[in-house]
Parts: sequence; structure tokens; C-alpha cells
Amino acid sequence: MPGDVELWPNLTGGEAIDLLARLRNGHGGGKRPGSGRARAAGGLDERKRADLIERFDLDPTKKGRTYSKGNRQKVAIVAALASDAELLLLDEPTAGLDPLMEVVFQDVVLQAKAEGRTVLLSSHILSQVEKLCDRVSIVRQGRTVQSGTLGEMRHLTRTTIEAETDRPLDGLDGLPGIHDLRTDGNRVRFAVDGAHLDAAVQRLSRLGVRSLVSHPPTLEELMLCHYGDELAGSGHRPGATGAPSAPDAATEKTGTTKKTETTETTEKTEKTGGGAR
Repeated sequence: MPGDVELWPNLTGGEAIDLLARLRNGHGGGKRPGSGRARAAGGLDERKRADLIERFDLDPTKKGRTYSKGNRQKVAIVAALASDAELLLLDEPTAGLDPLMEVVFQDVVLQAKAEGRTVLLSSHILSQVEKLCDRVSIVRQGRTVQSGTLGEMRHLTRTTIEAETDRPLDGLDGLPGIHDLRTDGNRVRFAVDGAHLDAAVQRLSRLGVRSLVSHPPTLEELMLCHYGDELAGSGHRPGATGAPSAPDAATEKTGTTKKTETTETTEKTEKTGGGAR
């Protein structure tokens, strides 16, 4: 599915969906192994097609030339997800969709994952990637600079700690891996490298912890760590976690693949996928 969907102007949305199905798999109908669902020509699941049209609030009787960008995206999403394809390649599929439809899209991608299908999703919406991806790869200038699950990647970066202790804070600044230390009486906030998190928490516990809040880095912060030099040249300042603050325009690329496979993050996209390998 391309990021900017163009449809045949004189075909209705429903006709475009059926034509795309026949183009993808012209050998005819049948059943996907184990699905038990009848398929129309092109491997299109008619019941799923009807369900997706309803969920995305799409009018399939309108001509392609009358559709807005969001509705053209819906046509392509329905055509992709109603098929029996085991691998779905979606480039910025939610561009032009309103927030409600974005939620619907996330639901249907999670459903595709549960069916054992793989989805490679390119998207600038990093929160979407965090929710949908099993694994993430950050790609910069055509090279993978970091790859793994979000948990693995967070372990290799900094976590922000906010705490209040019974006794005055002492000795934290001498611990390795501590950054951006700020104290206010018995309150403290700092960022700590993943490898030194245990030592920092142990030091706090000796002071009598009244409250402690831990903020793991977001996917945005993880990704921006690899764009720090570019942002520094643009006048952006690093945030509390050691990652640069977010740029004004979303020009990053993230990817994920479901099937516990891979997610890619590059300068302008994100991938997500479903399925368990």
C-alpha cells in the first residue's frame, strides 16, 4: 500500500477493492489454509471486506474521483487487509485519517497479527509504532544503527528517575552513569544509563525512599538519540533523558515487523508487523 493512494477516477471504491484483489492474485478463489472462510476471486475475504468497510465508515459506491485523501487511504487499507496475503507492506497508511479511524486501524493491525500475518508499517506516528511493534530497527542514512525489542533498546539507554527520600541526598553525583542531576531538598531528578540503574536505585534506598517514579525512554527519545548531531546543528537542546528534544517536523522513519520480526525506523517511516514467529 503506497503512502499516497491514487485510484481509478471512474471506478467506485468497491470496484477498486475488487480489482486490486484480482491483480494481486488472479488465479481465483479458495480458502486460506486453516481459515475455513470462503474467498472470492483474488483471495478476498468477502465477510472481512464488508466488516472493514463498515468499521472504516467507507462508502464503496462513490467514484474514486470524489474521494478525499482519507477515503482513498481507506480503500487501500480495506483492499490490503481483506486479502489473504501473509505479508502486508503499508506505507504511511493512516495519513489523512482522523483519530477515530487511526484507532480502528490499530485494532485491525493487531487482529492481523493475531492471525499470524506479518505487517511492515511505515509511519511517522511513533506512538503507533510503540503500540503495534514487537521489534524495532532504527535506520539512519541507509544503515541500521540499533535493533531489538523496545525493552532491549530501553535497557541500553537512559531512564529518568524522580524520587523523594527521608534523609538528605548525598553521593549520587559520584555514581557512574548519572546525568542531569537536579536536587531540591530531599527531592531529586536525574537520568541514569541502563547499566547503572540498579546501583542508583540501591543508593536511593539507603536514604529511605518516600516516593519513586521511573520514566523509561519513549521510542521517540530512543530514535532521536541517533539524530542528536543533526538536531544540535539546528539549535535543539537535549532533553532530560539525554536524547534531543523532538524536531518540529516528523522526518524520522521507524519500522516494525510483527511475527516478532523486525521494525525499521528511518528518516521518514516506520514499520510494524504482526504475527508470532
